[in-house]
Amino acid sequence: MRKPFIQFFFEVLSHFSLRFQYRLADVIAFFVRNTTNQLSRQVRENIALCFTGLGEAEQKTLYQESIRQTCYAMTELAAVWCWPVEKILAQVSSIDTCDEFKQSTRGRIILAPHLGSWETLVIWLGNNCNAMIMYKRRRNKAVDQFVKAARARSGGIPVPTKIHGLRKLLIGLREGNSLMILPDQQPSKSKAKIKAEFFGVSAPTTTLVHNLCSKVECDVFLASMQRSSPPGNFSLRIQLLDHTSLAEDEVGSAQYMNDQIELLVRSSLEQYQWGYRRFSENAYKAAK
Repeated sequence: MRKPFIQFFFEVLSHFSLRFQYRLADVIAFFVRNTTNQLSRQVRENIALCFTGLGEAEQKTLYQESIRQTCYAMTELAAVWCWPVEKILAQVSSIDTCDEFKQSTRGRIILAPHLGSWETLVIWLGNNCNAMIMYKRRRNKAVDQFVKAARARSGGIPVPTKIHGLRKLLIGLREGNSLMILPDQQPSKSKAKIKAEFFGVSAPTTTLVHNLCSKVECDVFLASMQRSSPPGNFSLRIQLLDHTSLAEDEVGSAQYMNDQIELLVRSSLEQYQWGYRRFSENAYKAAK
């Protein structure tokens, strides 16, 4: 199978340091911020929706930094996906994991919102607990194979978001395995979802976490891998969530989860991926 361009690009870029990769991202960010494109439009819309209390200057600063961090997330994939596992893990200079995570002996759900370098978190979790990682298959088979192999090389187990994949997750949790879920992306039309507020705005939210917690007695954690300042190293943080709040009812579970994610995101607003179309279409229409 012919090597896809994205693999060739990241393999070439991986010969340079993380600092160089971020300098390249700064150049890309300059053009993204100062042109009309899908990413810049979406970041502006989300910031305007979620931070009505911020002045124009503050919104502009958050917009600029968000674009920069989004570009960092793109170029650093050269290191995260192509460097030896030991080399990328050596960049994790700060690890703050709760005692419950270290001592857990049953199945673990690890919620990883799109904050900081979640792809580095994938590598860390694969290396430290052979976590199952949910992923959506790419249409291009060569790209799909490259991404899947990159994420799995530290010991993680990619699991597709299909019915048989969900069954595998349930079985794995019951057997005491760990599972990483990206809980803050808008579910597809075919997936179960419920509306819950996120930063005070209606956001279609996955019911997967509630469904798993209502069926399995497991531990649930919220995790992030944030970039240091200046960028070049990463800081890991893992905290315990309340299983009961996630298991009782769909509405309460979704709102509790979104509230906890919001608290974490507020610790580093600029590193959140504001480029996602996260909210309901009605919310975007009402803001125009």
